Amino acid sequence: MKGSLRAFVRSRAGQRCEYCRLHEDDLPLFTFHVGHLLPKKHGGTDDPRGLGWSCHYCNLAKSSNLSGRDAVTGRIVVLFNPRRQRWQRHFAWDGPRLVGLTSCGRATIAVLNINSPHRIGLRELLIAVGRFPPGS
Repeated sequence: MKGSLRAFVRSRAGQRCEYCRLHEDDLPLFTFHVGHLLPKKHGGTDDPRGLGWSCHYCNLAKSSNLSGRDAVTGRIVVLFNPRRQRWQRHFAWDGPRLVGLTSCGRATIAVLNINSPHRIGLRELLIAVGRFPPGS
């Protein structure tokens, strides 16, 4: 992938993971990824409209998944797409824990393991020093 395309995707995302909202400066030992929102194995391309910026935790957990199960409704739903959906409609912060406001939000949180103990622990530390959530 060209450096200019990577720079564009990174800038558009404000250097934050488009799923868990972690800033890349808060995870300096791991490179953030340009991820295909529709994985190439499912027909995705390198068009910028189909790319997202994500931390390695979210990108590796998402892998080629397109959907997940909402534990509340039991339904299989499409995962959050930062190019087509507004983050604030699907998610909200409750301290260091991300809450899904919709079936899509809940399934995305589950598939991407966003509330795993080590990720909550990192956000607790960032909250304590005033670096999280975004806008704080």
